[in-house]
Amino acid sequence: MGHEPTERRTPRPHARAGAAAVAGMATAVALASPAQAQENWEHIHGTVEQGGSYTAVAATATDEVWAFGSDPEDSEAPRIERWDGQQWQEETAPDGLTSPPVAAEAGPDGQVWALAYSYDAGTSAAHYDGESWTASAIDFAPEMEPTALAAVGDGNAWALAASALGETEAVYFDGQEWTSQPAPTADEGLGVAETGEVFAVGGQGEELIVERWDGADWVPEEIPQVDNPSGEAAASFNDVLVRSADDVWAAGNISWKDADEKNHYRPVLARYDGTEWTVQVGEEEGTYDAVADDGEGGLYLSNGDWNPAMEHRTADGRVTRQEIVADGHEIRLGGLDSLPDGAGAVLAVTALDQGDPEVSTSHARVYGTGAWY
Repeated sequence: MGHEPTERRTPRPHARAGAAAVAGMATAVALASPAQAQENWEHIHGTVEQGGSYTAVAATATDEVWAFGSDPEDSEAPRIERWDGQQWQEETAPDGLTSPPVAAEAGPDGQVWALAYSYDAGTSAAHYDGESWTASAIDFAPEMEPTALAAVGDGNAWALAASALGETEAVYFDGQEWTSQPAPTADEGLGVAETGEVFAVGGQGEELIVERWDGADWVPEEIPQVDNPSGEAAASFNDVLVRSADDVWAAGNISWKDADEKNHYRPVLARYDGTEWTVQVGEEEGTYDAVADDGEGGLYLSNGDWNPAMEHRTADGRVTRQEIVADGHEIRLGGLDSLPDGAGAVLAVTALDQGDPEVSTSHARVYGTGAWY
């Protein structure tokens, strides 16, 4: 039996006049720069001959890692592959999964969700309950594209969608069906604590946004705003990691244009400790597009969506960095996830031909770090 999204929430620690409780303000500080490169990410799966693409990834165990993308023979058809601890095997996509998935997440119950979208077919969701895959349609408005997914546990999940005009929609799966819910303003990332706390992250103009579900609606958190040079300035969180209700990390970037109309980006990393949010801004060009837990109090971060550099920030503050490169190819981030119990992390990408070839091709790749493969 599924649950309503109002269950398992915890009290807010503070109150703000005219609104529900929010976290306290803190000052934005500089983000430590990475140390020299450390070679620990390895290309472990996917070749030019195999083709296809990867657009999402989720891991439940060292012998259960899921990669999602498009079929090598049909770019509009979904592709699901599984690492079983020994090898990668292709799985049959469930009937009703109408397009290649664009997001995936493993829940605390070991179940897996994936969201798929195309303009013609709309949005569909795939759900693995530990034994088999099923699929269902999500009735987002036609102009909405799915942007974020969170697996709650007990076979339940949240999904967000947004339009090009910034409108948002939210739905919740209660174990039986998807139902419409109040939507947050933030739509770039979703995260859920084991206690049921749900956080949504994103941005609006120059404002970094985090909102928390209070059981009935989304309540803004109080986030320190960072200094951003003038010139079409913008700020956004792109992903969120929720370890617990008092240990939340949001990753993103600020951006602006200089006098020569050149775009600039700086990575942003924020943390909530149960009392207040602190925000750090990088000193070098970059943008954090994905964040995952290293299982030991640290973080894995993807710095960049194209040709990403993978950063590992340990709990004691050490930072290493490795660029993901493939000869003759540009790398497009698909998804990042961590393995349970500190076993490492998995990165799914698509490698596209460099330059402007007469016939452009792409192929799916998986990179890994740790001791799980």
